This record gives sequence, structure tokens and C-alpha cells, in this order.
Amino acid sequence: MKKIIYILFLLSISFVFSQNENFNKSDSIVWRKVTCENGTEQAKNDFKNGIYNCFSYGLIFESNPELSFYIRDYIKNKYGILTKNKGCVITEFSQCYSKTMNDLVLNKFGKDIFEKSKKEAEDLYYKDKK
Repeated sequence: MKKIIYILFLLSISFVFSQNENFNKSDSIVWRKVTCENGTEQAKNDFKNGIYNCFSYGLIFESNPELSFYIRDYIKNKYGILTKNKGCVITEFSQCYSKTMNDLVLNKFGKDIFEKSKKEAEDLYYKDKK
């Protein structure tokens, strides 16, 4: 039994080292995909195709989740802009994607698009609640 455990241990260690031995960032498919340049390029391509993904990152607290959902839905339906919080983990790719996409969206719809659409949605939301 000791011999089997010892052999398994050696095999697992050799497998781990063989995986790390040949790792090179420039050879990694994942590494190439998450670069800032690719994030910028992807945002430009999405924008050109009418896909407006404006993502935020970090922890958020919504005091009125129903209203927040209504606002997100309103912005998506009226302007085609998908707003979504993507959590706390941000990569170089997502950071550059978000900056580029936000700049393009603000340029297309106006610098006040998010404030304006939020106000429009809130007015409709409270009007519907009456």
C-alpha cells in the first residue's frame, strides 16, 4: 500500500512540474485573450455591431433592487445599452473594454446619458406605481 501511495505521489508531483516547466505567457491562449489591447479591440468591434455593454465592477448596494432592475431594463430597451455589475474581479481586458466602451457610448449618446436615462426611468417607475 505504501508503494502505491508513493508512486501516486511521484506521478502527481511530476505532472505538476511538467505543466509549469513549459509555461510561457506569450504561448498561452488565455494570456493573449485578456490583454488590454484585446479588450479595447473587442469593445470597438462590439460597438460597431451595435452591442453596448457598459459594465461596472465592485461591490454595490441597491436600496431598491426593483427600481434598479427597472432602470437597467429601461436603458436596455430604449437605448440598447446593457448595464450590469460584473463583480469584484477585474482583468486588464475587462478594464480596457469598459473604458473604451463607456467612452464610445458617451460620445454616441451624450455625456449625460446615464443620468438622463436614470431620471427618465425613475419618473416612469414612480408614475406606474401611483
